[in-house]
Amino acid sequence: MAANQPDPFRILSIQSHVVSGFVGNRSATFPLQLLGWDVDVANTVQFSNHTGYGRWGGQRFDSDHMSDLFVNLERNGLLRYSRMLTGYMPSSAVVSAVKDLVERQRRKNPDLIYLLDPVMGDMGRGMYVDKSVLPIYKQMLPLSTIVCPNQFEAQILSGLEIRGLESLKEVLLSLHLDHGVRHVLITSVELPEQDLEAIGARRTMEEDGRPAMLLVGSSLEPRSSSEKFEDRGVAKDLKPWFIQFPEVQGYFSGVGDLFAALTLGRFQPPTRNNSSPADGSEEGGGEYCGTAVAKAAEQAIASLQGVLAKTCKVIEEQERLDSERGSKGEGDSLNKGEVDEAVSQIEARVEMMRRRELRIVQSREEIERPVVKYRARWLRDSRLG
Repeated sequence: MAANQPDPFRILSIQSHVVSGFVGNRSATFPLQLLGWDVDVANTVQFSNHTGYGRWGGQRFDSDHMSDLFVNLERNGLLRYSRMLTGYMPSSAVVSAVKDLVERQRRKNPDLIYLLDPVMGDMGRGMYVDKSVLPIYKQMLPLSTIVCPNQFEAQILSGLEIRGLESLKEVLLSLHLDHGVRHVLITSVELPEQDLEAIGARRTMEEDGRPAMLLVGSSLEPRSSSEKFEDRGVAKDLKPWFIQFPEVQGYFSGVGDLFAALTLGRFQPPTRNNSSPADGSEEGGGEYCGTAVAKAAEQAIASLQGVLAKTCKVIEEQERLDSERGSKGEGDSLNKGEVDEAVSQIEARVEMMRRRELRIVQSREEIERPVVKYRARWLRDSRLG
């Protein structure tokens, strides 16, 4: 391979790291390797474990540390990535340093495929990073190939609130037209009952009544090199689509990080030698969406469902063994007559978190050969005919 040419099989993943457990880079690396990618990782934090345990140690890395990594990768001719993935970043200075790197990489390789997961907050919880990161994330949006915010993050990036179908479409249009994003995946969307019915979706899964989650995606690219995203005339080309799939009850960390990694790893944009339909087209007509990013999301969800099913199976087996031993699963060695109640509650939380770590290594089959059950469908409003 010629010096400074992008390596077609190498990804740079920039996000958090834990010594024990599976979030951030720990959640992304092994699955991407299973899919055939060489993965270089740059850790934005290194903690003992994820923060859901209630206690953790380690440190957040500053922008000088991150910039030093990037500078010396470049000095040695190692910044030759065909794909990039970014997730949790602990400060606006770090986000800015990463933005500068993506800009340099984009200039060197206009075909860079970059997935931006703008980890900032969640519905009901609000921002869990400093608000100063928001304007820098907005500057990163036009550098991305795919952006996968949750509903809260999509709202604060667009400055609009999702109240129903019409406002959802306005958020998608804003991300495409005002911020230059090519492919948008809003990973969890809440819509009113009447809007779900209008698009043929449900509050619960039809086959078994489990609560349903809704992912909404869309793609919009200029039709020529001279056309700009700011041209509102391209809005008519927007064709949103959605996937409904079962919500797995309980608290699991690293799920979003795993989804982002699998989506990037599975994404196969159309090329001259690839007959896949271009984004925005239909595959043979009908209700199902056959775009490249929708296919990647379908496979990512299928693998994720498999990982969660295997994780839940392990949890159920552990709880069964606890029951047989007369334990309630709150820590086998706790003597509640001697241990302070507050400490007992912490230990119970730690035990729960340990059990709910994703069984990624044990889910190789589900990652490599996912069975796609939940398909992407065009988001058509039945009320509009």
